[in-house]
Amino acid sequence: MIVSPKSFTPRPFPLPALADIPLEYIAQQLHDLAPLYWNRPETADCTIIVPIVGHSRSSSRHRAADPSHIASHLTLQLHTDYLCTKSSLLRGLFSGYSYLDLVKPEPKPSASSSSTSRTSRCLPMPPSLQPHLLPSSRPVLFLPVPDPRSIHLLIHWIYFGKSDLIETCLKEGVVDWEGVTRNVEYLGLTTDIKVFLGRWYDNWLLPNTYERPVCCPQWFSDDSDVDSDSELEGDDSEVDERLPEYELAEEEVELSS
Repeated sequence: MIVSPKSFTPRPFPLPALADIPLEYIAQQLHDLAPLYWNRPETADCTIIVPIVGHSRSSSRHRAADPSHIASHLTLQLHTDYLCTKSSLLRGLFSGYSYLDLVKPEPKPSASSSSTSRTSRCLPMPPSLQPHLLPSSRPVLFLPVPDPRSIHLLIHWIYFGKSDLIETCLKEGVVDWEGVTRNVEYLGLTTDIKVFLGRWYDNWLLPNTYERPVCCPQWFSDDSDVDSDSELEGDDSEVDERLPEYELAEEEVELSS
């Protein structure tokens, strides 16, 4: 008799035993340990599948809403503790909430739901393109981020708490500010990355415009009480923090709805 593998059971984050510990403290401890886990797929406990929208003459909005245009995907072997600490969306999905649960505004948030930090912004998309866990014995998450080009940079930031790699790629034009910003909003990342992007906009984009574009979220000014990225950095030990090349390869895949 063939025994099917046990399916993954969602669990809350942080665990009840760590519920009283601030997420900021947990994040700092994880940043210190990042050299041990970055680019170590053999230690990963989850898989993230990021679909890549195929090229078409139709507009990007229509391509994003049509599953038939998904031609390939990125497969990322990562660690749930890092993802859940910095992203409210991923924390909610790995805890067992559906996407619709997470984007539904709640007029009276309770203490029990505060750990998921649910986002109130609902992004219209067909069910086949909503982020969701796939049937598996370990967490496998289908995650259609708005800008796949910059997702690796944000994952690097999630692990190390440093924005220098994002800054370098923005300066060199490898990624664009709007794409990074859309991913940050979509994932529900913590305030510190929003502060960095807000300052980048003020320093590099605002001088060339007369008014803030509609796509720019009203984030935090320089008088925010959030610490700068330099205070989140770990030691200067020699670690290869470059983006692993194996993650950048596109893979052909057929995704069922």
